[in-house]
Amino acid sequence: MATRYLGHSALSSCVESVKCRLFATIVVASVLITPLAGETAPAPARRVVYVRDAATLTARPEPLLRLVDARAITDVAPYGLGPLLATRAGRTAAAAWIDELHAHGARVIIPIAGRDRLRALDALRAEHPATYVDALVTELEFWNRRDDRSRAFEDAMQLIAEMRAWARGTSRKVDVGAYLGYPTRAEAARLAGAIDFAYLNYSVASPARAWTSQRARYALFAGTRVALWPIFYATGEVDMRDALDAGGVGGAEAAFTADQRRDAAAAPAGFVYFTLEAMPGFH
Repeated sequence: MATRYLGHSALSSCVESVKCRLFATIVVASVLITPLAGETAPAPARRVVYVRDAATLTARPEPLLRLVDARAITDVAPYGLGPLLATRAGRTAAAAWIDELHAHGARVIIPIAGRDRLRALDALRAEHPATYVDALVTELEFWNRRDDRSRAFEDAMQLIAEMRAWARGTSRKVDVGAYLGYPTRAEAARLAGAIDFAYLNYSVASPARAWTSQRARYALFAGTRVALWPIFYATGEVDMRDALDAGGVGGAEAAFTADQRRDAAAAPAGFVYFTLEAMPGFH
């Protein structure tokens, strides 16, 4: 994620303070998420939630698992894995947490900001061969590198190629995707041949503007095999927190899909939320 959205570059190196801890937030969220059955539109097949502090999740997984059991969320994308993956004990804890998420039916998506994360995953795989991940997603924001964007884009494509090579070394299918801001048509064409999915960012305060902010980027990938996921931000310089609080995730998703259908565009594969800690609740 872009740094202004408290993304990977800001979070992965962060040592979380008390107010960033997940326990209280997830307990509150687990209560608010329960009324999903009353949504006015069917829940999407999948919801991805970014979380900020993997270490806290591994130490206290039960609240998150309740959300997974309720199908309020289906996929977990954890930041803060670096310290865990740096030691054998940490990798053991991470493997146990990933295994438990899988046992409850969740998918695990690993954000990849650089080759060092792939090497850390190599160590995890060597020590815990039965543990697997479901997808890798890049976090290189080449579109923000105005002075050397072309070089940054090539770096991103190289990282995607290395992610694909890592995925081929596993015994299970591992999808490879990219978090994307604003690719050009030429960049999108190259990405479409290299990735399975894209998480598309945008910064709007209302679901009523969500599809219009996405339409042009959806068009860039029209007719390709790339599955597209819009990101709903609950934190950032511009975010949808108040709207999510008022109408719930069901309302936000219904507004987006209604607008998308009017344009006869392909439906999103699911929705991404950033971050769980900032969510006022799923209701």
